Amino acid sequence: MPAPVDAPFVGLALSGGGARAMAFHLGCMRALNERGILEKVKVVSTVSGGSVIGACWAYRGESFEEFDSHIVGILRRGLQWHIVRGVFLTSEGPKILATLAVTGTLSLIIGALTFVLSRGRRWLGIPTGSIETLLSSLASRLPIWGSLTTAFEAALDRDLFAKRTVDQVQRSGLSAIINACELKTGTAFRFGSDGSGGWRYGSIVGQPTSVAKAVAASAAFPILLPPLVETFDFDDRGQRRRETVSLTDGGVYDNLGVAVLEPGRFDDSILRYPVTHLISLNAGGGQYAGSDDRHFWWAGRVAQSFNAVHRKSQDAIYQRLHKHAELGELAAFGMIYLGQQDNKLPSLPADLVRRDQVKDYPTDFAPMSDQNLALLTRRGEQLTHLIVDRYLNRLGS
Repeated sequence: MPAPVDAPFVGLALSGGGARAMAFHLGCMRALNERGILEKVKVVSTVSGGSVIGACWAYRGESFEEFDSHIVGILRRGLQWHIVRGVFLTSEGPKILATLAVTGTLSLIIGALTFVLSRGRRWLGIPTGSIETLLSSLASRLPIWGSLTTAFEAALDRDLFAKRTVDQVQRSGLSAIINACELKTGTAFRFGSDGSGGWRYGSIVGQPTSVAKAVAASAAFPILLPPLVETFDFDDRGQRRRETVSLTDGGVYDNLGVAVLEPGRFDDSILRYPVTHLISLNAGGGQYAGSDDRHFWWAGRVAQSFNAVHRKSQDAIYQRLHKHAELGELAAFGMIYLGQQDNKLPSLPADLVRRDQVKDYPTDFAPMSDQNLALLTRRGEQLTHLIVDRYLNRLGS
């Protein structure tokens, strides 16, 4: 329901970035809570590492102090052990082994046959197209009983979310969105308390999705974790159908989580909110310092090219959001950016945690030292107070 004109509808977006994002976002949320803004948030949109902390906030229903303590504990222990335990100490382990043994072996055989047939078609003109199509269809139907991502999902369900589903937000008046990317279509796929699905498929109908499944899909960083392959029933403008989707880290589509909250919307999502004030928490490291590395070899040039495209996309999104604020389509927009150049901040606190102290902290979910935890959360707190004073002071207490 649209908010009255004089009542702010505050949207909060939590970017991806693994454990670095979780710690930075925690610091930002501490400041937002202190300023009385966190309780005014009407919708929270999360990606990857931001989905872990954002879902804990939305779905656990703890006091802020309990939530803070819980996230600190997760960061100190790390999430890697949760995945390892899911592989070796639960039923997920045998499922993963069965998938590797059966589906992995058959996939290699089918891939080799397809390669041989395609060479014969191209080099010798042998009409093998129909056989290749049949083999491709067969490969897409091979069973996936378990993976590291399903082990991650099981660990999240057991240790954090107690089998809650995405419709069971524990904070009154709050809507939650957990963002993933659907690999087959390259589009956004979202799990939300007000609906789930994607514009290429429609809305999921039937049993609500578990929070653990949504977070695991959102945080399935493709270099380390395979996609979460799931079959859902969809309603697409009155037409019911069953489709299998392949879900990976939401950062592949929008690492900021702001697209679903943007006025005017550019991605034709099934979820829409009348956001008047938008706060973006971005745990990115910021501009490259430059180096003597020429990025000549494959791994380096591919990684750097991906990073450049990724940054360009984020810059374009932020330019649009600033324009929305200039045109009055947003009453206010605040970007709280870990990688912000210190000399471009509105002011510099004497005890400021410098960008260079935190920007290169890894994005994995390894256990975090108390020193790094303190630096990341403290910078989040400091930057949030600065941005609230500069752009969001009418929201604060």
